[in-house]
Amino acid sequence: MDRFIRRLPEKIEKHPVRSVFCAAVFLTLFMELLSRRSLWSLLVFVGTRPHIFLYNVCIVLWTFSLLLLVKRRLFWGTVISVVWMILGIADFVLLSFRVTPFNGADLRLTKDAVLVAGKYLQWWHVVLMAAAIVGLAVLFVFLFRKLPRSRRKISYLKSGIFIIFSLLALFGANSVATAAGIFSAQFGNLAEAYQDYGFSYCFANSLVNTGIKRPEDYSTETVQEIKDEEIVPESHGTSPLVLEEEPDVVNETGIAVTEQTPNIIFLQLESFSDPMKYLQIECSEDPIPNYRKLMEQYSSGYLSVPSVGAGTANTEFEVITGMNLDFFGPGEYPYKTVLQKEVCESLCFDLKEMGYHAHAIHNNSGTFYDRYTVFSQLGFDTFTSLEYMSDYETTYMGWAKDKVLTEQIGTVLDSTTGADMIYTISVQGHGAYPEEQVIESPDVTVTGLADEGSTNAMEYYIQQIHEMDEFVGELVSYLKNRGEETILVMYGDHLPSLGLTEENLENGNLYQTEYVIWDNIGLTKTERNIEAYQLGAYVLGKAGIQKGTMFRYHQSYLEESVHTKDEKESYLEDMKILEYDILYGEQDVFEGDMPYEATDLHMGVKTIAVSQVLNQGEGLYVTGWNFTPSSVIYVNGKACETNSVSENLLYTSDFELDEGENKIEVSQVSSDNIVLSTSDAYVLEK
Repeated sequence: MDRFIRRLPEKIEKHPVRSVFCAAVFLTLFMELLSRRSLWSLLVFVGTRPHIFLYNVCIVLWTFSLLLLVKRRLFWGTVISVVWMILGIADFVLLSFRVTPFNGADLRLTKDAVLVAGKYLQWWHVVLMAAAIVGLAVLFVFLFRKLPRSRRKISYLKSGIFIIFSLLALFGANSVATAAGIFSAQFGNLAEAYQDYGFSYCFANSLVNTGIKRPEDYSTETVQEIKDEEIVPESHGTSPLVLEEEPDVVNETGIAVTEQTPNIIFLQLESFSDPMKYLQIECSEDPIPNYRKLMEQYSSGYLSVPSVGAGTANTEFEVITGMNLDFFGPGEYPYKTVLQKEVCESLCFDLKEMGYHAHAIHNNSGTFYDRYTVFSQLGFDTFTSLEYMSDYETTYMGWAKDKVLTEQIGTVLDSTTGADMIYTISVQGHGAYPEEQVIESPDVTVTGLADEGSTNAMEYYIQQIHEMDEFVGELVSYLKNRGEETILVMYGDHLPSLGLTEENLENGNLYQTEYVIWDNIGLTKTERNIEAYQLGAYVLGKAGIQKGTMFRYHQSYLEESVHTKDEKESYLEDMKILEYDILYGEQDVFEGDMPYEATDLHMGVKTIAVSQVLNQGEGLYVTGWNFTPSSVIYVNGKACETNSVSENLLYTSDFELDEGENKIEVSQVSSDNIVLSTSDAYVLEK
């Protein structure tokens, strides 16, 4: 081994270009093989698209050019090689759970990925990963000590110039290839793009290509032309929802509303779909009878969503904002990029101008996808996350069951006067779906799959959506009995990660789920397939509401059910201009001045308060209101290990009191230890 390590640097230094080129070719082949999961597919790619394959090699090769700046070239060359191999392996592993390949956006989701990793990985997976990390660390230490430094003198100026110019050459070649139609900078289907253009190119593209690029014909004049010709006038009242003879009512915000304004509730159902349309299986009974009956009686159709197997927040973004994610960077999550700092027009802001209150509900952690901060940028007034819920059941995989949401929706409706817009995000149908039998007697059994593991996974998934369907039935019944005028919009956010293909779907489309619009105000039943970014406009249009830039733009397009190819292309081109203008441009659509400000988002709708604190020596008892299992006692700013006895009582034995006054507070803390809200302080004398 020592002899090999001594002689290897000599061979590499003798033929450095050949050595790194061979390494780049090997790494590219390795990553493409893992990405395609097929040797034949790899051979076809290399044989039919050699120019694209070589461009991918050049991207890897450029990373080795950084070795010109260091003496320990062999060591850092090994590190670079290992990094590329890890990226390829990560892509291979992720494709086992979802359709979307590993991309730059995943690096921004590291914290969220850690939170859900336990749902997907078994204990031995974690052990293997830990062993691999330790093994790599030991290997790197060994190589760092054993591999010699280069004897050549480093010319930092020449090396830096070469690195910069080679990078510019890569960008230049990419620009020429994109202009010639060889490459594409926008990936409508990320999975297909990785197959067409290669892993290295697509992954690198996803790292640097974020946001919406400035459209070539973007200008104040163009935006004004779109406003004048393609956006329907703002109005409310083309439907019988608002009666002129009804007197205005002023809610607590001071905005005049009418008693006829309906509540509008969006219910985004995690991984919800219709298994009866999976051609490869047969179900013992209808898994979703309530949802199917609603689709038969109310407006419904297919909803085109931006992802498969994952990406809940992106479907959410399209529905709330009316914006098309195709114009953003590959695999980008706007929640993690532009919405970290920019306010965006949304259903919330638009409906609040009519006196609505805007609420979000999610039976999962409030920090997931940074919703606890991003929702203020979208105009929500309150956000009730799992940390503010009690008495909920969980699935085998640990996700909260959706039936808890009926009570939460009722609580929100009770919390205000006037109309409410509620965006509810469910979680019960979330993967992973275990291949071992964890449900002894599922309500719906499945036949037709090739092996027992696939059958168990499918039956587990169907059990979850069967229970979600029962929740849908209960929610509709509750809203009927409540008697308030209501529109309830329900849809799946994406298909589940169960290895589905277009060939075994009745509709032949992996990017479609079913939606239904229930109401108790007599809306006309229609059937239409729409995009997720059109859903809000479609619902508002049915209710006679024409508000918001993007929504009125879509309503203008949706007035006609059939469009020519040129009309659709023009629609998409102008949509991109509007999205760019609102989020990245001069905001000419608002006359150059964004009319919306981020809200002071209130976590939960029930006030969490401390009424009394009792010091019993070995234990501290805190009484109050609306405590949950996520409530944590803080003594003088220090978190104490807390036992949640009930919604009115907390207990801790892990505390220290100072002499004199002590400040006792109760905070709602997420599973990743982020404080979401804190009660008023109670002063306790020792």
